[in-house]
Amino acid sequence: MAAPLSTSIKLQHLRYFVAAVEHGSFRKAVLAVDLEDSSTSRRVRDLDEIGESLFILDSIGVNLTMAGALFEPHPPGARSDS
Repeated sequence: MAAPLSTSIKLQHLRYFVAAVEHGSFRKAVLAVDLEDSSTSRRVRDLDEIGESLFILDSIGVNLTMAGALFEPHPPGARSDS
């Protein structure tokens, strides 16, 4: 059985997650959702506290882990505004 969440996930976290996925970069996601830079690492940390890492970070940007792909609300190409 999974451990209880130590952090409540809020709509703001989900917006940041989706922006990071859509833009492929935390920096671009920060600009897209108008977050302060200091909030960036806190949001990533909060998301990682759900028990699984959601992102793979590299020098190019971010990619989803398998858990992140399951957490993503809209699979790539499935958005109605695309």
